Amino acid sequence: MDADGISDKDDNCLNFPNPTQDNFDGDQLGNDCDIDDDNDSVLDTLDSFDDNPSEWADFDFDGLGTNLDPDDDNDSILDVEDETPILVSEQITKENLNDIQRCIELEDDPKQLLCFGQFFEGLVKKLENNADALETSITFAKIGVIDDCHFISHQIGHASFEENPSIASNLLSADGTQCRGGFFHGVMASYFHNVKGNGEDISDSYKILCNDLIGTSNYQDCIHGLGHGLVHYYPDDLEAAIEKCHDMSLYQNILCIKGIMMQYTDNQITRFGLTENNLSDLCSKSELDNLDYQQCNMSIGSTIAFNTNHDLERGLKYCELINDKDAESLCVEGLRLEIQDSIKYINSPLTNEIREKYQPQWVKIGGKELIIDIRSPAIISKFIYLPETKFIQFSFDKPSYIIMYIPNSVLAKESILAVNGKLAKDVVIDNKLFNGYTSIQFVPQESGLVQFTPR
Repeated sequence: MDADGISDKDDNCLNFPNPTQDNFDGDQLGNDCDIDDDNDSVLDTLDSFDDNPSEWADFDFDGLGTNLDPDDDNDSILDVEDETPILVSEQITKENLNDIQRCIELEDDPKQLLCFGQFFEGLVKKLENNADALETSITFAKIGVIDDCHFISHQIGHASFEENPSIASNLLSADGTQCRGGFFHGVMASYFHNVKGNGEDISDSYKILCNDLIGTSNYQDCIHGLGHGLVHYYPDDLEAAIEKCHDMSLYQNILCIKGIMMQYTDNQITRFGLTENNLSDLCSKSELDNLDYQQCNMSIGSTIAFNTNHDLERGLKYCELINDKDAESLCVEGLRLEIQDSIKYINSPLTNEIREKYQPQWVKIGGKELIIDIRSPAIISKFIYLPETKFIQFSFDKPSYIIMYIPNSVLAKESILAVNGKLAKDVVIDNKLFNGYTSIQFVPQESGLVQFTPR
């Protein structure tokens, strides 16, 4: 049946090619199809030592199981002297082992994802510190229990806001680098869900919800989460949600639209499935502008990644169901990017020190308030704008790339860009990429002062 050269009557894995017939525990199932190779009652997915029935847990990832490891949490205090010898993720896993393994046993990817989402929502209600639930989800992703913690951290954010309905306290207590900002997205979605339920008008207040995070790497995660939230506020009116994003600055809009499309495609695929008709009709070329249409189709790819355990080969088959070839290509691009980001996060997560920070700067010209968007891992400070001459100046604290999106009405027709009094080198300027904006990118070799001086 599986074409592995072993007759079915002798084959210990009928549906899995295993010509070596390895069978560590000597039961009726070979290792390749046995969910518990060493019969220690811990499923292989969770078991770091498949062929050792006396060990299974290695939550500090040092290669030593709990029974042999003298310092299970790697805090340099030996377990015999440590009041809390094991990591909180290991403690939570041991206390909830049956529920966790029940989710693992679900072979259907969407059902398994839903099971773990419900498990972590319940965990938040039981734990005093929501950060412990988030840490456990990260550990599960590293072990391979879940393929990525981004979606799960959405659920943790939902539950955390229900426990403590305050945006500021929830977001300021978390690190947006964890699970690529999913916690932030969940918090914002729950906030807007509640606002909608209470019949409140968000008017322009939605624009300032994230302002406490300006200057931190968490700000862009919050704006992206805003997009998720707007879909909850306008559950059946995608156009209304998009209009709110379009009423923000260029880069705010880009981040917000990405959040909208991620939430929208996730909702629609959850409701109507990964069918040809649904995938082909999700993004309307006639009703969306070009950038929104691109992001919608890329988000289909992202959603497919979460529903196929980030399996590229399986995901590609779903993208191929989309009738429009341009849309299919965008789906594939979104799928690949999501898988790359997931792998990159697990292998080398970004820290706040090196992570890009989105730092908008508000300026007034002609009685109108506009925003200059600045992206950089460096901290931007001492920003000055003189509307009479359209002179721009700011400081930055370390040599790093700087990307700016400047409204054309704010920038002089011709300006000299200088860093520390010298002409900036290798500057990339594009005033055609985004309508009404000029994009400027450069990489200073030392920290200091940037000046845009009109000619």
